[in-house]
Amino acid sequence: MGLFKKLDIWSVYDGLDEIMGYLDNGNEKNSIYWDSYSEQINEMANIAGEKYEELGEIRHRLFYHYDLPYKNLEFCEDDMANGGHTDISWWNTAACMLSDTDMACLLENEGNYGYSDVGKEKLQRIHALERLTKKQQMALYTEVTGFIMRYLELRAAFETILAVINELEYNQSFTVKNGEVKVSDAAYV
Repeated sequence: MGLFKKLDIWSVYDGLDEIMGYLDNGNEKNSIYWDSYSEQINEMANIAGEKYEELGEIRHRLFYHYDLPYKNLEFCEDDMANGGHTDISWWNTAACMLSDTDMACLLENEGNYGYSDVGKEKLQRIHALERLTKKQQMALYTEVTGFIMRYLELRAAFETILAVINELEYNQSFTVKNGEVKVSDAAYV
């Protein structure tokens, strides 16, 4: 993971899609190490599918249950948007309060490309959060940050397994010759 994380709603959807899709198309190099981790990858793909559905439920609750003020994302064209992007906008606003959120990516995914002062936009969004009632704030923080923490745990586990497979592949720790698995000298270093 990088210094800043893409935590806007579209990046979270993309991250979940990547985990779910990796089961089907992740073994592009036909790695011999894939089989050792395929059970964990399958389990993570299932969890990502559940998280995808949970994210849809959270969006539904943000729009219909918490009486959040209407917000429209001016430049956004999202197939999944309902209610004029209110749920997406409040998700992104709550996500921007986390200090390691990549605000440039968040704004870019909203279709806003002309921001010279990303910090100023972040402060404006935080001020919008301050105008909510305490009940609205708590519901929003609980829903969004709770999901983001669970999502980041899943991403960390997924990226760890990918790193292990890539490292084993890079070092050629094991090789298959004549149907037998052989341990290379690099595996003992």
